[in-house]
Amino acid sequence: MAQVLTRTQRLANTRNYGANSQENQGHSIPLSLRIDMARDEARAIAAEKGIESPESAVAWDIVEELLSIAAHRRTQEPKSAFERYCLEHPGASEARIYDV
Repeated sequence: MAQVLTRTQRLANTRNYGANSQENQGHSIPLSLRIDMARDEARAIAAEKGIESPESAVAWDIVEELLSIAAHRRTQEPKSAFERYCLEHPGASEARIYDV
């Protein structure tokens, strides 16, 4: 169990809370890679310990949390100048969307 906790703790500790975070500067792992690593680890733990084991639940919770962070980041992505223009001027011809 100590080995499983070490794995899940390692994955949990790779979470990135911001680009300016002191602990993440210089050694940041891309979020998509962290999600893949966590998913692979959760599958391995589930195969080894069983789907309903506490270790498996912890591993899948980490995957879920990383996916939640990724979804939150997508909603906060900066908009391009064109997207901001369209939001500010919805009546402009450039902002219109036509169905063909």
